[in-house]
Amino acid sequence: MKHTRMLNRLTTLTLIASGVVVVCYVIVLLFPQIPLNPFRPESITLVASLTPTATATGTLPPTWTATAVVVTSPIGPRATFTPEPTATTRPTRTPTIIPTPTIDPRIPTRSPFKFTSTAPVLTSDPYGAACGNWGGVGGQVLNVDGSPLPGVTVVGWGGPISEQDRKVFVSGSDARINKFYNGDAAYELYIGAPGDFEFNVVVYENGRPASAVVKFRMYNDCSRDLALIIFQRNH
Repeated sequence: MKHTRMLNRLTTLTLIASGVVVVCYVIVLLFPQIPLNPFRPESITLVASLTPTATATGTLPPTWTATAVVVTSPIGPRATFTPEPTATTRPTRTPTIIPTPTIDPRIPTRSPFKFTSTAPVLTSDPYGAACGNWGGVGGQVLNVDGSPLPGVTVVGWGGPISEQDRKVFVSGSDARINKFYNGDAAYELYIGAPGDFEFNVVVYENGRPASAVVKFRMYNDCSRDLALIIFQRNH
């Protein structure tokens, strides 16, 4: 029983002491200059004494001027700076247009063969022949730059024309044909009456094929009795 009373008294004293300490801390916090505070702050006059030094170091010397070097420079007058012309001040000049060759856009620029061709276009013949009296293949042979290329051999066979009896025409060799196909390197392979059959056309050079064989179908149709094909050299 006595032991319990002793513990209660000690606990009460501890709480009272803790409360006194808290009160002291609050007083010191609110009044730091109180003698109770063993770590009182220094007088603020020390901070004030530092202020003139900081102001002095930030002030430029009164005799310094930005133009002193220019006035006393021994190298003479400085050259006038001319800014480089910009896009708005640069003098305009009309560009010289270099003409480029006209090349059929349907022709690739290069292929394994020297000549490439357009896809066949079936249309009516240029002569206005009576229906059933005319059928064939025609067109132009062009150089790399799109100009007419005469002297090229065009060969065709199929349907009523056997491969042994192939039709042969040298481009530009007939002025009448050139007139009908609007060029100086025209060719034409006359087959005969129109009909439903497969036909083949190829360009030869030095006795050997110089283009891929163009395979297509002809029809027994008077409005489609001409297969129009353009060959063009690509290299």
